[in-house]
Amino acid sequence: MSARADEVALAAVAVGGVIAIAAAEGPYEPFESVMGIALAVIFAVLYRPPTPARAAEAWVRSAAAAAAGALVLCLILSFPVDQIVRGLASAPDAADLPISWVLSALWLVGFLNLIVVLRFTLLRVPVAIEEGSAPTSV
Repeated sequence: MSARADEVALAAVAVGGVIAIAAAEGPYEPFESVMGIALAVIFAVLYRPPTPARAAEAWVRSAAAAAAGALVLCLILSFPVDQIVRGLASAPDAADLPISWVLSALWLVGFLNLIVVLRFTLLRVPVAIEEGSAPTSV
């Protein structure tokens, strides 16, 4: 797959995730979690990051993939988080704000973890190989 196709797959998953989360009116339903799983499968099948040329490029590409991945993770967990937060809240309307805060915190934690994992696993920058040395990455 070309670099352009990877970028389109990444953008499509991100836009799909934003639409699925934004379209939810009222409490999250199992459908949002199913959409998250479907987007995660599409993301895993279609997104193949190209090898970055520089460390800075690797961080940028990691950030984009991590943002979309964390969004899909939040979408998958939206229904269970909604059920837990609403179960702990006394009034159904009072639970809307805490659910948004919990999902936002979950996105941030997921993003920070994914950016580091992606940067040092899938998006390694090749190091010039000297004669007699084993291939390594930074």
